Amino acid sequence: MARRVKAPLAAWAGCALALALLALVAYGIDAAQRTDASLRERFIARGDSGLDSLAGVLVHLGDPLPLLVMLALACAFALTRGRPLDAAAAFTVVAGANLTTQLLKVGLSHPRFQAAVGVEQLGEVPFPSGHVTAATSIAIAFAFVVPRDRLPLVALLGAAAVGAVGCSVMILSWHYPSDVLGGILVASGWGFAVLAARRAAAGGRSARGPQVSSRAAISVK
Repeated sequence: MARRVKAPLAAWAGCALALALLALVAYGIDAAQRTDASLRERFIARGDSGLDSLAGVLVHLGDPLPLLVMLALACAFALTRGRPLDAAAAFTVVAGANLTTQLLKVGLSHPRFQAAVGVEQLGEVPFPSGHVTAATSIAIAFAFVVPRDRLPLVALLGAAAVGAVGCSVMILSWHYPSDVLGGILVASGWGFAVLAARRAAAGGRSARGPQVSSRAAISVK
């Protein structure tokens, strides 16, 4: 297996392992839970700072409708460039990441009582954050479809969107930091997995090309 395929596969395995460890720590270790709750407390908007209003707007970047609209734009952009495999990669990342998060929500959703936050309990907090998963997955999707020279700008905008949504869900007291990180890991894992598959497919086509040419040359002779 080529190194350019092994690298994203290793990154995918790292994301999967980190996600499993994060869930184990966040749900099973009291000290980690207290730290998680303490960090969330620092994000919650207090008084009339206006942060809660801004967060209430930014958090909708991770809603289903904006997600579907942006995915459609990403796929349409790839198709207009004559790159259907890039469109398929973008779709797979978004669909796979968000489906994975929904399944994890069902499996891991249960009360996470934190004495440190007093009466401001979050109840059954689903891990990981669906809004953050959505924002991260669409950022990765656009990275698959844009030209290489636009990639730094797209990566910067994507990181800003993920940061905005991640901070918003904590400011609004919807999630703990571990939920936010979990959403990023889910989407990133899917991104690396699809990148590995995309590179493997490209390598297979390039490897078959010379063989076809050689057979054609032999038949001509």
